[in-house]
Amino acid sequence: MKRAVLLLACVLLAGVHAGAQPVTAPIVEIRVHGNHSTPDADVVALAALAVGQPASDEVLETARARIEASGRFEAVTVRRLERSIDTPNDFMVLVEVTERAGVSPDDLTPGWVTRLTSERMWVPVVRYDEGYGMTYGLQTALDGAFGGTSQLAVPATWGGERRIGIEGTRSFDGRGVSRVQAGADLRRTEHPAFAVVEERARIFGRLEGALAASTRVGIEAARDRVRFDGANDDLTRLTADLMVDTRVDPAFPRNAVWGRAAIERLDVVTGVRRRVRADASAALGLPFGTAVTVRGFITSADGALPRYEQTMIGGGLATRGYRRGYRVGDNAAGASVSLAYPFGSPLAIVRHGVRTFVDWGATYDAGTKVGDATFDRGVGVGWFANLMAVNAYVDVGRARGGDWRVHVRFGTGF
Repeated sequence: MKRAVLLLACVLLAGVHAGAQPVTAPIVEIRVHGNHSTPDADVVALAALAVGQPASDEVLETARARIEASGRFEAVTVRRLERSIDTPNDFMVLVEVTERAGVSPDDLTPGWVTRLTSERMWVPVVRYDEGYGMTYGLQTALDGAFGGTSQLAVPATWGGERRIGIEGTRSFDGRGVSRVQAGADLRRTEHPAFAVVEERARIFGRLEGALAASTRVGIEAARDRVRFDGANDDLTRLTADLMVDTRVDPAFPRNAVWGRAAIERLDVVTGVRRRVRADASAALGLPFGTAVTVRGFITSADGALPRYEQTMIGGGLATRGYRRGYRVGDNAAGASVSLAYPFGSPLAIVRHGVRTFVDWGATYDAGTKVGDATFDRGVGVGWFANLMAVNAYVDVGRARGGDWRVHVRFGTGF
């Protein structure tokens, strides 16, 4: 028995020793994949590989290190593959590379400025917001500006909202912080309720964490300098929020919930205030492709706010049938119920449909209970459309005891 065990151990040791022997068979073929600007011959020359060399791990690792040291590629992999299962030791070497941004046939080693600007994107901004008018401009974005999955964006718009800013974002995998964002901007609008020019200089920072695929939490700090009706005020804001979104098709949601709840600490000219905001919607799919959507929102502050921080209602976003900003207050609440029917296939490029709705909305002063507020009601019908990233809404609403009013909103969804 002891002899059998000893013999078996010797056989296993011999097998391990044999498997650890270095590969000495020659390289029969070399292939390069992933390069679009750098010729195959240049990649092979950088690697100092040649047919007939040993296809050993040492040779392949040295080749990979040489290519990586050239600085032309973001990623390099050098692998040994057998070309045939019938012919042993018939090795091909496969070199896989990922070229850096900005590489071109005329410039195989671009500098960091060229690499950065080569990943630049131009996104048009065109939208119409009721009460503000038409806004148009461009947003320039640089992918990978901070490494990994990151972006540096520069929005610039004119018209209803005049804005220039800079925003940096980086996303992370795994638990903990999933997104970091910071930025600064200058904005100029005309307040729809007071017909007064509002100018804001803002700087902010934000952290987000993903609790689940459809749930995120965030914390944000911001500092504003507001010029409004001849006054210059400073505003400090600290916000904690929870966001939920289970929609698969945001253009026409069915059987989904989405919304945001936030607690804010505001240091404003009227004092330190705490404000709670909540806006939630739920959609339920019905027969014949229809869907009913219910929405409710509330904003509640524990003290009086300056006019530029008060909440407006009216228009296409709340209480249709009334103009945007027809009521303004420290607090606001409202609800709506709509029944929508889409036309065409869910796979169509252009999605559109019709809907009917009922809205309720109210604003009220701080210290007033929502149950004591006076709610207005609007009813009507509408049409909505989605073409890739462009959304459009046309609603015709009637105020209680009033006239019919047309509400229009459209814009890019970037």
